[in-house]
Amino acid sequence: MTETRHSHALPELRFSLSLLYVGRVLLGMNRTTVLDDERLADVDERIEAVTDELVATELLHEAAQLAGDVID
Repeated sequence: MTETRHSHALPELRFSLSLLYVGRVLLGMNRTTVLDDERLADVDERIEAVTDELVATELLHEAAQLAGDVID
């Protein structure tokens, strides 16, 4: 993978997203109250936010590669 100034953030964002999905599954398996539904909604919102950030960072990384803005 070609290094850009954005590429350092990609592994961290992917890992965070994976952990959020694992947490979402675990919360969903143990859902028993309305409070749990609120927690699931909070996790879903965070998943959406991290996904948006990941997509934006990937686009910036690809744009930097196309523009030749790479780190040697």
